[in-house]
Amino acid sequence: MIREIRLLGVAFLMATAVAATGCHKDKSDAADTKSDSAAPGAGGGGAQVSGLQGEAKAAALAEIGRHWVKGPDGWTTARSNGTSFAPENLLRQYRELTVDGVNAFDLGDSDRLNGIEWAGEVTFKSSPAREAGDPGVAFEGLAGLSVNRQRGKWTQWVDYQADAVRVQKVKGQWQVSQDNNLLRGKLPTGADFAQAGVK
Repeated sequence: MIREIRLLGVAFLMATAVAATGCHKDKSDAADTKSDSAAPGAGGGGAQVSGLQGEAKAAALAEIGRHWVKGPDGWTTARSNGTSFAPENLLRQYRELTVDGVNAFDLGDSDRLNGIEWAGEVTFKSSPAREAGDPGVAFEGLAGLSVNRQRGKWTQWVDYQADAVRVQKVKGQWQVSQDNNLLRGKLPTGADFAQAGVK
């Protein structure tokens, strides 16, 4: 009888602990993974979120819209790798730029004292990608295959994971970290396509 009472007590404590952790979760931390439509001028789809996470997603997608343009074959950006003395000019194209999730980081006391209200990252689903432009190793050699880029022809499609975009809200203003491989390009022009030799 005493053993049964102890087991019931342990079960009650475990149930209480599980319920307590669920009650303190911030609504903005919960993410629904249903698809939504693309944001105008930016990559879209993917995880549907609300609150601060929704704002973080919108800030990241708005910044992507300043670097990538949507076309019939996917999202394209113009990049210049290397140095200013020996640049490699290229076009990079993702078939899709779809948000996979929005992850909040834990904030410390110093973060809050510095005015940081929210910090985290927006992640993207892996997507087929390709490049065209000056001869060189495509995707800085990070595609897992030996894929070489050449002028006048797109490389083969490879599965490629876009970097997560770090976002934070400081004193009411959203900031997107530019130190990101996804944001190193610019909106491509007709001259960029002509230089790469592709349409």
